[in-house]
Amino acid sequence: MLERLGCQVTVATNGAEAIVLFRKEAYDLVLMGWQLPLMDGLEATARIRTMPRGKVTPIIGTSAGAAKSECLAAGMNDLVPKPFLLENLKLALSKWTLWEEKSPG
Repeated sequence: MLERLGCQVTVATNGAEAIVLFRKEAYDLVLMGWQLPLMDGLEATARIRTMPRGKVTPIIGTSAGAAKSECLAAGMNDLVPKPFLLENLKLALSKWTLWEEKSPG
């Protein structure tokens, strides 16, 4: 969905990998899963927030079971609930980045 919206996407398979990728490259936004193997999204978010860029990069939680208040308490900026709806992704992108939907044609 993100690529169809014109976003460049990098995928981390777990929280530890997300930290490694974040150290190497600047991102406009991080979509962070809640329950990830090796290191969950809460721990990964906490570690990213200790990095200079991590203090300002929006981190949006993704979860089927977490509440928005839990994401905010964990240091995330927002929540996009699962299952993903295209409109929710568009809203998060436009709220937390400079992304805007392009008109067709």
